[in-house]
Amino acid sequence: MKQLLLATALIIVPVGAFTAFNLYPAGPSVAAATATPTTGLGDMSAFSGIVANVQTIAATGDLAAAKTRIKDFETAWDDQAATLRALDGNAWGTIDDAADAALGALRAGTPDAAAVSSTLIALQATLTSPVAAAAAPVAATLVSGIAVTDANGRALPCEVMLKAVALGLTTAKLSDADHAAFVDFQTKALERCNADDDQRADGFSAQALALVSK
Repeated sequence: MKQLLLATALIIVPVGAFTAFNLYPAGPSVAAATATPTTGLGDMSAFSGIVANVQTIAATGDLAAAKTRIKDFETAWDDQAATLRALDGNAWGTIDDAADAALGALRAGTPDAAAVSSTLIALQATLTSPVAAAAAPVAATLVSGIAVTDANGRALPCEVMLKAVALGLTTAKLSDADHAAFVDFQTKALERCNADDDQRADGFSAQALALVSK
């Protein structure tokens, strides 16, 4: 659930924001180390309220208005993503998956009312009772030697990967050919991230990062 701008991905940001960049190239042991204790996500009523409003609007048949309203959920969810993910990555990921499904249903070329309804119901239920227990740590999925999944096996947030890519471009000394390849991977990663396709976005970001970690 992201709407990034290319300029955002290319700007220089504080090095502290990219601690993860130094961790991603490591193997499964790093992914396992990122597991966080299950502490719960806290009060989800604000998110639930927005979804309930979207459901009310969708029930009238005005799916365009429902699509507009769910943007408020997406913005609020993304704004709190880092905090909520740290509290309980497994529960956060479960809700995020349900949210992506609802967003996808509303943003389809020709939204299907039944699909919209079912995905919103599922999102509401997940907000009420997300997965409480953290999944057992799993080996990280690697692309070009760079980890692209977390300890729960879910794709890393593509925004975080893109920030690491941006930092890599500011610190690396690349040949003309590698620089061109790097920018191509970065552009593709951004496109897929904007399409809420974290898995493919992370794959492109990993290939870019591999160029600067030679």
